[in-house]
Amino acid sequence: MLEKQELLPSNLAILCHHLQVSQSQAFERLQSLKVTVKTLGLIPQQDLITILNSLQVQVADEGDLTIILTDNYLHPDLESINQQALASHKPWLLVNPLGNLAWIGPLFDPDKTGCWHCLAQRLRDNRPVEEFIIRQRDNKISLISPLGFSSATIQTVLNLTAMEVFKWIIQGKNQRLEGMLMTYDTLNLQFQEHILVKRPNCPSCGYSLNKTPLPVVLGHRKKAFTSDGGHRFCSPEETLKTYQHHIGPITGIVRELNKIQGNTLVHTYVAKHHFRGLFDDLDSLRQNIGGRSAGKGRTDSQAKASGFCEAIERYSGVFQGNEIKEEASYQELKDKAIHPNKCMNFSEKQYQHREEWNANNQGWFQKVPEPFDETRIIDWTPVWSLTAQDFKYLPTGYCYYGYSQSEPLDCWADSNGCAAGNTIEEAILQGFMELVERDCVALWWYNQLVKPSVNLESFNEPYFEQLKQYYEGLNRELWVLDITSDLNIPCFAAISPRKEREVEDILLGYGAHFDPKIAISRALTEVNQILPNVLSFKEDGTTIYNPSADPLAVKWWQTARLSNQSYLVPDSKIIPKKSYDYLQLASDDLLADVKLCQRIVESKGMEMLVLDQTRPDIGLRVAKVIVPGMRHMWKRLGAGRLYDVPVSMGWLKEALTEDELNPFPMWM
Repeated sequence: MLEKQELLPSNLAILCHHLQVSQSQAFERLQSLKVTVKTLGLIPQQDLITILNSLQVQVADEGDLTIILTDNYLHPDLESINQQALASHKPWLLVNPLGNLAWIGPLFDPDKTGCWHCLAQRLRDNRPVEEFIIRQRDNKISLISPLGFSSATIQTVLNLTAMEVFKWIIQGKNQRLEGMLMTYDTLNLQFQEHILVKRPNCPSCGYSLNKTPLPVVLGHRKKAFTSDGGHRFCSPEETLKTYQHHIGPITGIVRELNKIQGNTLVHTYVAKHHFRGLFDDLDSLRQNIGGRSAGKGRTDSQAKASGFCEAIERYSGVFQGNEIKEEASYQELKDKAIHPNKCMNFSEKQYQHREEWNANNQGWFQKVPEPFDETRIIDWTPVWSLTAQDFKYLPTGYCYYGYSQSEPLDCWADSNGCAAGNTIEEAILQGFMELVERDCVALWWYNQLVKPSVNLESFNEPYFEQLKQYYEGLNRELWVLDITSDLNIPCFAAISPRKEREVEDILLGYGAHFDPKIAISRALTEVNQILPNVLSFKEDGTTIYNPSADPLAVKWWQTARLSNQSYLVPDSKIIPKKSYDYLQLASDDLLADVKLCQRIVESKGMEMLVLDQTRPDIGLRVAKVIVPGMRHMWKRLGAGRLYDVPVSMGWLKEALTEDELNPFPMWM
């Protein structure tokens, strides 16, 4: 029943009833709040004013809520509007009614939600082509308005906007607007919500970030998931549920997370996300568009979580400008500084011939930088030494992707040792296992060491046998080599050549972990991840390679044979390794495992360092683990473990010379 005193027209009174707001309360709020409507661009504001008036919403030149109609959410004038709103603590609403996909919101409330700057940063990150063009043109580019709309669709969006504003006024809140961007597909009549994350590190509305480096403090973390991919604090399903709001094409960190078509055994996801490398060229842009991160696993949820976590790991490693750093030269920092080539491990010969080498290699994986100048003043990033319990310093350009360096380019960041985790301990453990994996691969690959095979049946794991049968059906072989190093952490290489063809398209995958079954699983699923690259054929059986594939990888697939790469074949003189040959080194506590990693490193005279790259607006922990002296699997041929370990372990009688090492660079 309507209230006796008709304060509102009957249609609005009924609407208030359905919204469970009394007519008197609604009337009072409509009388006490005023709305201002402004426009940026070519959108007339009078139509929206008329609709608001029909809902008894008061429109004035100065209001409690400002609605901005715009044809582009990155319009330059929005910066000053945002600053004014933050200063006055007044909410405002952004609307773009143009195009097939209209945008309503967010409603920015300076005391509750993120601001326009928070939104703009995500929007720019999710427009790689547009942002690339802007950078190439020194920010000189005209804004483009959406196309494909009619007056009817505009009126629909304006009516929807007015109704949501009406609800916000009479209810005192509206969760569909506050900190939420709604898209409306005018062709399919579908709504989708995109969460605006309030960025603590936002330069406009965030708090002042700490400028003093903090030590990495670790704690006990009981494992809850140990069956696939690694040992985790929680299951992949829980991880995805917690961070699902970071997946989305507009306000997400990961704009797309797509599964590559496979089967019940092969699960691979590709993640598309913002990334800014040192080499800002068309090749890098193509990678950003196609997807720079990928995830693998024995199950769909593990592969999806893996792809998501790798994307967050890469995103978090991009330089943003608010990182703690110190300006000095290597000589000025003295023993606090770590020479970057202690981590990169290039040889003098590589430095001497770098110009010729770089000219003949397209991918940045294989490039050799300029020699490091120890007298040059540069930015240094503090990294926490778990060994020394103190800060050491590495060049910022080595620690973060996309850090703008002046010439000469003497180092740059890569992903080796980087990992995301539900806790910092989990991230460190995952990152360290990657260091171990790459180090083992380098020792095996460049010295072309013949290694024993692994008896997969001994692990009593149905997945291993099912996968072998699947590859048999693809006319491929599949076996696993034990490439464990002097660190005695199980590490494996999975090998899969194509049978009965001149071109063998040999696939490789690697994995390291305290749990040998997980290490083997990681190696096998990495082969699964690469498999789609060699599954398209012409009628004569010739492989059709993706035009965007790495040229070095294609060269490997086309030219490598078991007959000319004998180290890929198991050592027939050694009995295949079985499950009982491996000690169970892992505990049920992530901290205990990290401490064991540290002891192993220190027993070899090395130091374990950690850079916490976690971004406060994301939450998922990200760590870059650094152990100077451990080897990357890319072609970096400086003195050290690459030559010493094979001799000390008895794998070689004497160290190979640099010219005797495998001439084919590891391309993965």
